[in-house]
Amino acid sequence: MTDRKKGAQFQLTSRFVAILTGLLLIVNVAFVTISLYSVYYYLADQAKEIATTLEEVPQATDDWDALVDVTIAKNEEDAVRILLTDGPTYYSKDGKEIFTELAEGTALPIFKGIILMEDEIYYFQRHQQQGRTVEIAIHGNTVIEMMMRMLVISVLLNLFAVLIGSWIIYFFVGKWSKTLQQMTQEMKEIELTNNQAKLLSVPETPSEIKQAASSFNQLLRMQREAMKREGQFVTDASHELRTPLTAIRGHVQLIKRRGSAHPEVIAPSIDFIDKESKRLETMTNQLLLLGKHHATQVCKEVDFSVLVQQEVQKLQASCPQEVTFDIQENIHMYADELELQQICQNLFGNARKYSAANETIHIRLQANETIQLDVADTGEGIPDEMKGRIFERFFRVDSSRSSQVEGSGIGLAIVASIVEKYQGKLSVADNQPKGSIFTVEFPKK
Repeated sequence: MTDRKKGAQFQLTSRFVAILTGLLLIVNVAFVTISLYSVYYYLADQAKEIATTLEEVPQATDDWDALVDVTIAKNEEDAVRILLTDGPTYYSKDGKEIFTELAEGTALPIFKGIILMEDEIYYFQRHQQQGRTVEIAIHGNTVIEMMMRMLVISVLLNLFAVLIGSWIIYFFVGKWSKTLQQMTQEMKEIELTNNQAKLLSVPETPSEIKQAASSFNQLLRMQREAMKREGQFVTDASHELRTPLTAIRGHVQLIKRRGSAHPEVIAPSIDFIDKESKRLETMTNQLLLLGKHHATQVCKEVDFSVLVQQEVQKLQASCPQEVTFDIQENIHMYADELELQQICQNLFGNARKYSAANETIHIRLQANETIQLDVADTGEGIPDEMKGRIFERFFRVDSSRSSQVEGSGIGLAIVASIVEKYQGKLSVADNQPKGSIFTVEFPKK
């Protein structure tokens, strides 16, 4: 029972009942208040109508007994008393007894003129007319009883509405709750079985649960893809790191075995060890750098135009190729400046490594619908079947060009990781007549 009370079906239904009951209570209080004032003004109008009728009677009339009886013809329980200034007092039928009892009744402070007796309610009103005083007592029991009957009927209808409403909301929330329970059960199955193909069932309604299930499935796919990439990364990293380590150990063993007898092998082996250890150091640093892109970075407004211009100047000073550029001014981004530098340095360095000394590198930065950075070289280009994989970690195009060029195969993966962080897009296309164009697009914010 405790678990049931904690469920969405019970809690939503109880809250609905509480809200509906509160609203109906307010409505009933308002109904009673309006009804009481309506009854009050109705009784006041009845008394005023009688007073108006008597006001039209001339002072010299001798038949006051008949007149006061006529005025209460609608309700014999009403009473009228006329006090002539220079004459006797006249009462309607049973009026004397009624006014005597009224004198002993209790007047309400809220509703002026209302007098309560043991089982009776009267509205009393006094009017000063020419030569006489008119006192009127309107019997209110009938109207009050009618109002009470309407109130009882209203309360019963309200209780009926609460019961029916509670059942309806309990039924529909139960349907939604079953959907949530099914989702929870499927989550447990995924957790226990580790089924990589299993996803949550996506209901058509309600839209909130549909959106939640779709978002969870999307998150699950992303997680599985990330785990798959990480598993592949571990495999590739272990292979890539093992290769230089194996070569280094081989040359160390060579020096141990033959160094004393053949000192001429020491110098080449030491050069090879130095080269491979530097490569190993570079690869390790890049791996650490690649793992930091999801950590907290210091973002601020960066003048991307100035940053690209500075990196182009560094490239012109350090490479033999001709470097041309077309940089639009005043392009700003909210990002980590070091990460934008890494994008430029990796793309520019990639173009320098794979372009001959007599070739040209062209860099363009512009902002239209997006912020777009293009790095074009006139090297050998990338085969179409390789374009989809060059941003993977450790992937290098298997050609004579790539085998002769130093590199870890991580630079473009670093660029792809940073671009993805800023919801950007990284792509590569053929340059004409030859070469490649790497394009980075960032959304304008």
